[in-house]
Amino acid sequence: MQEPKIILPAAALVSLYKDTLVLPEKEIKSAEKEALEIVEAIGKEAIATTPTKEVVNEQKSTPSQPIKFLGDHLKKIVILVHDENAVYLNEADLGLLSSILVACKLTLADIALVNLSAQPLGLHDILETLPSQYVLVFELSGTALKIKLPTTLYKPIELGDTQLLFSGSLQSMQGTEQNAKMEKSKLWNALKLLFKL
Repeated sequence: MQEPKIILPAAALVSLYKDTLVLPEKEIKSAEKEALEIVEAIGKEAIATTPTKEVVNEQKSTPSQPIKFLGDHLKKIVILVHDENAVYLNEADLGLLSSILVACKLTLADIALVNLSAQPLGLHDILETLPSQYVLVFELSGTALKIKLPTTLYKPIELGDTQLLFSGSLQSMQGTEQNAKMEKSKLWNALKLLFKL
């Protein structure tokens, strides 16, 4: 006889593990990462003193940095956000995102959450490193992702084997006002179609 499983709401899980989700990257800093930061700093100084034409050529020839993301990408889903005030996502938006994932029968382990504020990458760069079946984009334009596709909100777009879904910001879905409820409803209807829920 199996013991019953206790399932905590997403908000409770986030509050239990908030330090674990955000702090390890700051706490676990290897000598290799520190060396890379020093090399980058030296490179930035060199770029700042060279003419513009040389900078463009130098940027193309440098190897790309590894993409920093939260999650394990187990179900090949990438979520793109732009939050300048957090490593990945602020606590309130992360709580909402966790609730959305639970409603879709997913967890943070199933996705790769990429914050593009500190690493301005194009969609093709991201998909090269993190090949994905689904990409959810919160409050970013096609221009920011360096793609030439219509970015109609809440309407899935096919890009090869990947389906893209552009959405309003998570912050616009916070609270109990009518506008927030409407945004959540539009997103939920689109996610039901996308994930066949």
